Amino acid sequence: MKTGNEVGRASGEALVERLERHPEMKARIERVLDVLENTSGDLIRADEAERRAIDELRAMGQELLQGWAEGQAQKESQRLEADDRVVRQVKKTALVQHVW
Repeated sequence: MKTGNEVGRASGEALVERLERHPEMKARIERVLDVLENTSGDLIRADEAERRAIDELRAMGQELLQGWAEGQAQKESQRLEADDRVVRQVKKTALVQHVW
């Protein structure tokens, strides 16, 4: 089974092209690089840089899992719509009608 890295490399797709499809992840990676390069100039101590890096990586993980879950839900929805056995719209009868 191929890993995510092998799949991307095998198709000849550049990292930049992949990030263009996910602008929120691209922006998050840019913020991580800002921490690495200390572009704001306010990271003087290692513990400040560590805190900022951890915050950015946690947020990246949350965004990554959210995007993954949305993709999985969309794939499952498409799979169910293609399945002829699935009935999606059925009018429900009121329980009251059975009592009358």
